[in-house]
Amino acid sequence: MKKFKKLTLGVLTLATLALVVTACGKDSSNKADGDKKKETVVVGTGAYPKPYTYVDDKDGELKGFDIDLLKDIYKDNDDYEVKFEKTEFATVLSGLDADRYQIGANAFAKTADREEKYYFSDPIYRNPLALIVPEDSDIKSFADIAGKTTEGEAAVSYTVIIEQYNKTHEKNPVKLNYTELDQIQQFGDVESGKIDFKLESAIIANAQVKAHGLKLKVIEIPAEEVKERSAFSFYIFPKTPAGEKTRDFVNKRIQALYDDGAIEKLSQEYFDGDYAVDPSTK
Repeated sequence: MKKFKKLTLGVLTLATLALVVTACGKDSSNKADGDKKKETVVVGTGAYPKPYTYVDDKDGELKGFDIDLLKDIYKDNDDYEVKFEKTEFATVLSGLDADRYQIGANAFAKTADREEKYYFSDPIYRNPLALIVPEDSDIKSFADIAGKTTEGEAAVSYTVIIEQYNKTHEKNPVKLNYTELDQIQQFGDVESGKIDFKLESAIIANAQVKAHGLKLKVIEIPAEEVKERSAFSFYIFPKTPAGEKTRDFVNKRIQALYDDGAIEKLSQEYFDGDYAVDPSTK
């Protein structure tokens, strides 16, 4: 009888130990899963111009359509976390080249030269080009800019378009002055007559003219008249296997966010209109 009691006690003890070990094993497994390190995706942005990407004056946080959409793309993801880094616009591209950034977010337009070096996402919104001119200007279309004066920042797509234009209009080129003035100052130069026109996104131009009460006209340019620039904006990625993987993930999420109306909602919030585009049709 005593032997039976001892044997029973021994079996119960072993069973208890087995349960404890199993529980500990599950705890360790759960802890390991919870501690899984996410891969950081670093996004380079010039934080300019508003409303695409900018630093909010109130809280110092990066905001804008391009920024908020990426936050939505990586929201609640188990494998990746997104980090934003503010830099000079031209440095975004060199940062992609050096693998310092995995994504460039700055209302990037697609050009032939850029396509040779970078992957592009599906379009994230329509971004038609426009001429900003004084109200009494004789410029009525893109065909009227020959011999006129303008200004722009180096490496920005609008400046590149003028550079390309001048290569094919050597007899009567646009006089292009490079500047580091901000957008509103450049618009002011148009209003004052210092320059004849400014090439800019119709989204930005309409927003700034309305916000600042500028005496300017915004002339939207048909997409077929400026083939050097797509009438859409994109994210860009290094042309590497890792960049291709990031692009494919981003594209999948862009389609999902378009389908559930999130992109249209952001467009209304930041652009005061529906500039959303269905990626599956492009």
